Amino acid sequence: AGAMRGGGGAGQARGAAGAGRRRRARGGGGRRAAANARERDRTHSVNTAFGALRRLIPTRPADRRLSKVETLRLASSYISHLANVLLLQ
Repeated sequence: AGAMRGGGGAGQARGAAGAGRRRRARGGGGRRAAANARERDRTHSVNTAFGALRRLIPTRPADRRLSKVETLRLASSYISHLANVLLLQ
C-alpha cells in the first residue's frame, strides 16, 4: 500500500508541476511573443549589418557569400591592411 501511495504521489506531483507550467505558459504568452518579436528584430538588424559589411570587403570570387565568422576575420584583416597602407604613405 505504501508503494502505491508513493507512486501515486509522484505522479500527482508531476501532474501538478506540469499543470503549473501550462498555466504560466498561457499567462505569459504575450510577454513571450513580445520577446520573440524583439529577438527577430535584433537578428534581422545583425544580419543586415553583416550584409553591409560583406559588401565592403573585397573577395575572390566576388560573388562568394562569406559566413559571419569569415566576414569578421576578413574585415579585421582588411582594416589592418588599410591601416598599413596609410602608414606607408
